[in-house]
Amino acid sequence: MFILKNLPTLQELFNHNIFKVPDYQRGYSWENRHREDLLEDLDLIRDKKNHYTGTIVIKEKGKREGLAKTFTIYDVVDGQQRFTSLIILLNSIANEMEDLKYETSLEIADIIKQTYIKEKSRDGPSIYKLELDDDNNSYFRDAIIENKKGVEKTIESHKRLANAKKQFTSYLVSKRFGNFPPLTEEEYFQLLNRLLDKISQSLVFTLYEVEDDAEVGVIFEVMNDRGKPLSELEKVKNYLIYLTGRISEGLDADDLVKRINESWKVILENLSLAGMSKNSDENRFLRLNYIINYYSKMRTIVKDGKKISINSQLADIHKQLKDYFKKYERNEEYDKCYSEMEEYIDSLKSMSARLRDILNPDVPQAFPNIEDEKIKRNLLVTFSQIGRLEVQSNILVLAVSLYEKFIDQPQRLLKLMQLSEILAFRIYYLWGYMASKLQTRLYKLSCDIYQGKKNYSQIYSEINNILEHEAPEFEIESKLTSNDDFYEWKGLRYFLYEYERFKCRKEINEEPELTWDHLKNKMKKETIEHILPQTIVGSSGEIKYWTERFTTSEHIKNVRRLGNLTLSTTHIGASNKGFDNKKEYYKTSKWFIERDLIKYREWKIDEIDHREKELIAFAMNRWSTHNI
Repeated sequence: MFILKNLPTLQELFNHNIFKVPDYQRGYSWENRHREDLLEDLDLIRDKKNHYTGTIVIKEKGKREGLAKTFTIYDVVDGQQRFTSLIILLNSIANEMEDLKYETSLEIADIIKQTYIKEKSRDGPSIYKLELDDDNNSYFRDAIIENKKGVEKTIESHKRLANAKKQFTSYLVSKRFGNFPPLTEEEYFQLLNRLLDKISQSLVFTLYEVEDDAEVGVIFEVMNDRGKPLSELEKVKNYLIYLTGRISEGLDADDLVKRINESWKVILENLSLAGMSKNSDENRFLRLNYIINYYSKMRTIVKDGKKISINSQLADIHKQLKDYFKKYERNEEYDKCYSEMEEYIDSLKSMSARLRDILNPDVPQAFPNIEDEKIKRNLLVTFSQIGRLEVQSNILVLAVSLYEKFIDQPQRLLKLMQLSEILAFRIYYLWGYMASKLQTRLYKLSCDIYQGKKNYSQIYSEINNILEHEAPEFEIESKLTSNDDFYEWKGLRYFLYEYERFKCRKEINEEPELTWDHLKNKMKKETIEHILPQTIVGSSGEIKYWTERFTTSEHIKNVRRLGNLTLSTTHIGASNKGFDNKKEYYKTSKWFIERDLIKYREWKIDEIDHREKELIAFAMNRWSTHNI
């Protein structure tokens, strides 16, 4: 049942109440533009005029004794983003008031903090008037409210909280110093007072109090259809906490909620380290996990006369999980439901660590159980290669399942990972198949591996069999010569970077001077050089060098061949120069394979042929399964 309250002000809401953001809620998600809208609203409010601010939905959870009064504790079912933002802004105003050091400003700062931030309690520790969810509360309290230095930001919502504090502080400072002449201390004090009155007295809310626990989960999902969409991962966490309350009581429920919260902290930290912090990344993570756990059980279903494919079902993991666990509720198999939830939570936590290592193997936490340093180094190299390929989900889910099941057999893990990199490069880059190619087969294989249904020999044999039938080794040469436009090939930079690594190790026994990040963060035209220039039209001496060696048809045929392309740090001014002059630029390149070009006296078709053969020989060896 909903109870609609009168339109309270923020001061009325906080005078005798404590607000807690439940753990099923998402972390702080407002960005600069949302806070900018709030600040613009405040700027436009005329003194003593009310301004409707939005809806707040709360659920009473108990009482707590303060020093001089009793507080009612409420869960914030909806409205935490606005509440959190306003409290950060009020805390910033209090800090500015303290800095003025007037007796009156210090008194007002104290009133702000007692009303909205924290009060003393009878039992010792301060009572914080707003507490966030378990993932964010410590950071919110220490870094944002208490202004402690050096508090680590481990998840994205921590960064957004820090950004909010910075934005609000900058807003206040700009009010004082943004115009000439700047405001005097007295003028600034009056401005802060007016802003405080607007926030505490003019902002009004539609307030609903929820009485029935069973309504909370439903209300939460309805409310979150508005505004910034929840990621599937956030929805799943919320559902698991909600389900815990339905199937268990007392200590069992508390233990599982604690386990969910602690696991989600680790999951979000690992995904952040893996570079997977966007909603789309979290959704992808959830799908990958569902595939390795449940793909073998999935079938095309028919609903309302329409077929729903497996891929369509995988687009909404939140719904899949709700349907999956509902069967236990219907049959009142609560113990089994509880244990399956535990297994599912553990699998998410474990998989987040595997993804972290695969996509960012340089982190100190990587490979915690592997003691052989040589194998560890080789795994780092192979995982880095898989990460550079920006692999499709087909390969990523395979890599995760292999890592999960062979982590205690590092030599076998290394071989299977090397085979997976060869599979990814040959199938999706050299042969250029679409992502849907082999998807069903690789998803099923990954699920079977994770479920322990296939041993090492069977896995190795199946991957090898895929390569032999779909991307046979004897066709590698033709794939590297039949294309007449390798400049547009999506595998070009990866191929040339691997060639750079090979040449550096072979010729100077070192790693490349430049890292992969140097390539991926730049446009292709900034990193790839056509040795024979793309344009040889004109009458300059430089152009003449090329027109004497290439007819128009020969230029068109050879300019984008693999043998005519190199990684480059060469200045754009060298692009159309004759080869003799280009070599002066090549000498100072940070790429070995570009410096290596100075060994050629000329640059004609014969030289392009020769270099192409060198590249093909490298590729035939590098992406052969015989060397694993």
